[in-house]
Amino acid sequence: MSITVRYFAALRERMGTAEEVIDAPAGTAAELVAWLVARDDQADALAHPSTRLIVNDEIVSREHALSSGDVIAFCPPFSGG
Repeated sequence: MSITVRYFAALRERMGTAEEVIDAPAGTAAELVAWLVARDDQADALAHPSTRLIVNDEIVSREHALSSGDVIAFCPPFSGG
């Protein structure tokens, strides 16, 4: 299934891109993370529990079922004041 993946902040630096469209196997957000990590060892930060997953502009759990055409964004924790 075709999914748009967006990386923000330090994750963008680590992955070397802000956005990519991938053809991934169907499944959950957690399964997508595992697939991305298996594809590229730089993606291991995506599996960190503090990384937020946002699908189609909604924060979701890692158990969220993905659909073709979804846009998933990975956001590391933000801090500042």
